[in-house]
Amino acid sequence: MKLKVYADRMSQPSRAVLIFCKVNEIQFDEILIYLANRQQLSPEFKDINPMGKVPAIVDGKLKLSESHAILIYLSSAYPSVVDHWYPSDLSKRARIHSVLDWHHTNLRPGAAGYVLNSVLGPALGLPLNPKAAAEAEQLLTKSLTTLDTFWLKGNAMFLLGSNQPSIADLSLVCELTQLQVLDDKDRLRLLSPHKNVEQWIENTRKATMPHFDEVHEILFRAKDRCQKQREMATASKPGPQSKIIQFSTIGEKSDDPNLVQNTTDRRKHRRKWSRAEDAILISAWLNTSKDPIVDNEHKACAFWKRIGAYFNNSASLANLPKREPSHCKQRWSKLNDKVCKFVGCYDQALNQRSSGQSEDDVFQVAYQVYTNNYKSNFTLEHAWRELRHSKKWCSLYPFENSKGGGSSKRTKLNNGDRVYSSSSNPESVPIALDEEEQVMDLPLGVKSSKQKEKKVATIITIEEREADSGSRLENLWVLDEEVQVMDRPLGVKSLEQKENKVAPKPTIEEREAADSRSRLENLWALKEKEEREADSRSRLENLWALKEKDIEEQKKLTRMEVLKSLLGRTTDQLSEKEDILKNKLIDEML
Repeated sequence: MKLKVYADRMSQPSRAVLIFCKVNEIQFDEILIYLANRQQLSPEFKDINPMGKVPAIVDGKLKLSESHAILIYLSSAYPSVVDHWYPSDLSKRARIHSVLDWHHTNLRPGAAGYVLNSVLGPALGLPLNPKAAAEAEQLLTKSLTTLDTFWLKGNAMFLLGSNQPSIADLSLVCELTQLQVLDDKDRLRLLSPHKNVEQWIENTRKATMPHFDEVHEILFRAKDRCQKQREMATASKPGPQSKIIQFSTIGEKSDDPNLVQNTTDRRKHRRKWSRAEDAILISAWLNTSKDPIVDNEHKACAFWKRIGAYFNNSASLANLPKREPSHCKQRWSKLNDKVCKFVGCYDQALNQRSSGQSEDDVFQVAYQVYTNNYKSNFTLEHAWRELRHSKKWCSLYPFENSKGGGSSKRTKLNNGDRVYSSSSNPESVPIALDEEEQVMDLPLGVKSSKQKEKKVATIITIEEREADSGSRLENLWVLDEEVQVMDRPLGVKSLEQKENKVAPKPTIEEREAADSRSRLENLWALKEKEEREADSRSRLENLWALKEKDIEEQKKLTRMEVLKSLLGRTTDQLSEKEDILKNKLIDEML
């Protein structure tokens, strides 16, 4: 069963879990729980997490809450997670646990308490509390100092002196990113004294791109909305009341062109993938994975660098900006996932295909199956058509041999043996045929094809017989000519030669000698036969003697075994017959 993640992207622990799953390519379904609408208090969600908090996950029969516990479970349960997120070394794990425990008792109450009581309270139906905000600010400042001087050691890029991020880095950075909703002056006042902390946040962001910005997009939109409302409140109602801002639309997409312009100025515009780019990316993946020299003997990083180089060096994309290997990897993951799902739907449609359906009809059925199964439209038909003939994505049921029999409606033209399909060649122009050729030949059935084969075989047999009869007639003609030549009257010389060639008849002595020779040969053969029979008889006698000897030995051994068993028992245990048998065997042995 697929992993389910219940989250609200305005919640910093939820963002940490979502980014972790995306970075490590864990397949999951994201189920939105809107905290502003109190959906976390619904009976359906409380059945999953009775505490009524996000995030929470359901993995098979397991229901789990608390972001730190979820991150630890995912790191241990899914093999695709790289070791540096939650190392197998127990000492490193223990240090990560110490950071996570410190986070829940120091940094989280400080950062979350300050943001909630100074900005986000009204969005959740809570009043602003300046006193609680001041206390949370003190705890936040103290936590930032501890983070800068203790947890970030030396020149390392991440916590605990590591050069690679862990679940502790991701959890803490998502916590501090919540400060984005503050006014720029307040945020700089809190973070600018801690340069190591600012650099560490940027390092973690780069290590988890592009998923970091994607998951935090809702927070960036909330920041733009907060900033605009602050400006409007300051201009209309200056004073203390201007700090109270309504957040009834946090998390919704804004249509204000000013907000859109601010957002695009702040971060790089996302460029959509075209069909031509998809085709080149597919070609790059196929050619790189099937390289006869390198094959698949390379790491994932080097593999995607090669694909990125292949993609960016394409002549058809010379006028477009270059794409990073990570962008290619992310796009390929989306293409592969959706195309594989559609291949399953297409196989299902092929397996259920009825007679007379064309390939376009089967595609429409597969499209409908995909929409029903995955609740979305299939928009990557061009990618499927590029990959459908590759081994990994080819159909289990070839279209010509699929259930239902028959083939697609195709018309044979009078121009060679090529076949044109109405679905694959919609613009093909029909060729004028003769009157006798205008009728389309219907496909032969099983019986008709067998009868046709028999007729062909019969015609071939008749032709062979005719050829054989002709050759025989020629041979008879030659023999007849030779007989006629032989029957001609011989001359005098020919008769004398013929008489000289006739062999003389044998004399009586020669015949008697031949008879004597044959009798001797017969006698010699009879003698040899008798000797062979005598030899066989002697061998049988020897074998019989050996067999009798063996039987006698077996009887002797049997008697000894019986005697041995009787001697092993006392006289009281033996019956009268057994005692007599024992004495008899002893006498025989002696």
